[in-house]
Amino acid sequence: MKYVVYLLGFVWIAAGAFAILYTEDYKAYFKGLLTRLAPRRLAIIPAVVGLLLLLAASSTGHSWFIGVIGTLGIIKGALIYFNPGGLFETSKNWLNTLSDQGYRLVGIIALVLGTVVISWIQ
Repeated sequence: MKYVVYLLGFVWIAAGAFAILYTEDYKAYFKGLLTRLAPRRLAIIPAVVGLLLLLAASSTGHSWFIGVIGTLGIIKGALIYFNPGGLFETSKNWLNTLSDQGYRLVGIIALVLGTVVISWIQ
């Protein structure tokens, strides 16, 4: 299962680097993704990633942290799917008004998170 953690870590690193280096393209891709996909289909992505992280958490040195990230991913998928109080539209509007620096910050967080996850694999 540690290959799943490697894969997700490298995806986070690649997405973070892309967000930092190509902010405008990342912003356009992300906005397009949010408008093209229905929220119920989009909810599958964080839920599956969260489930994979929960299953692979035992192969890491800090399984509690990976488990928390996995649980948060599943909760995020459920919130997107059920959309209580129009939360998805509020989040989408907030992302549309986020500046380039905000997208770069998201990229830095993803880059650090991917590096941390990979470094904790046993």
